[in-house]
Amino acid sequence: MEQSVYDGKVKSIGISNYYTKEAIDKVLSYATIIPTIIQNENHIYYQNTELQKYVNQYGIIIESWYPFGGRGHTSENFNNEVIKEIAEKHNKTSARIILRWQLQAGYIVIPGSSNEDHILENYSIFDFELDNENMEKIANINKNQRYENW
Repeated sequence: MEQSVYDGKVKSIGISNYYTKEAIDKVLSYATIIPTIIQNENHIYYQNTELQKYVNQYGIIIESWYPFGGRGHTSENFNNEVIKEIAEKHNKTSARIILRWQLQAGYIVIPGSSNEDHILENYSIFDFELDNENMEKIANINKNQRYENW
C-alpha cells in the first residue's frame, strides 16, 4: 500500500478493524506512512472514544461503519429512548440524530443504503446541531458493546 502512495497511484492509506492502542502502535512501528483513516465498527453502543483520542495525535480519523448498529441491530439503535427523545425534540428521525452525533463527535460516517429515500434522509443532517447536553446524553449510551468481533 505504501508503494502505491510513493508511485502516486493513491493519495493516502486507510486501514480497518484496528481497535486498540496496542494494535495501532504495532502498525505505526513498521509503517513509513501513517494511515489517514481507520474504518471501525462504531455506533451509539460502541463509541471507542479512547481509541479516537489516541489516534488523533497522529492525524488519524475514525470512520464509522455500522453507524446504526448494522444488520439486525438498526432498530435497537433507532429505538433507544435517548435517541428517540432527542429526535422528537429536534423533529428529526433517529437516523439523523445518530449521524449528526457522529459527525459532531469527530467521526467520518458513511451509512450504506440502496434506498433512495434513506440516502436523502442520511444526507439531511446539516440543517441542525446537537447541543452539548444532547451530545453528552448520547455519549452516555456507550456500553463498549460491539456487534462484530473479528
